[in-house]
Amino acid sequence: MGGLAGLCGEVHVAAADGAIVAYATLVVEGDRAELDELWIDPASMGKGVGAELFRFVAARAAALGASRLEWESDPNAVGFYERMGARYLRDSPPSEWGRILPVMGIDL
Repeated sequence: MGGLAGLCGEVHVAAADGAIVAYATLVVEGDRAELDELWIDPASMGKGVGAELFRFVAARAAALGASRLEWESDPNAVGFYERMGARYLRDSPPSEWGRILPVMGIDL
């Protein structure tokens, strides 16, 4: 997202029975936000943890002044993000290994 002026980075976790089962990292710079990571423990997938954490992070980004949330998605997670209301925006530039990822986004 460029530069550090006005940058806000946060890590949010979800826990069950005293163990972390999911986390998300959020970076907000001005009116733009990036979901840098969203990880769900495979044993917790399909239980609503990811959806709840995603909605929380999106609301947090909006509270910090962002009007759009964007992120690079694993191709296998595109369906999840579409169910969360996101849409495909573009492809990422190739990584150093040549991997191209879909960039998803949602207006806040």
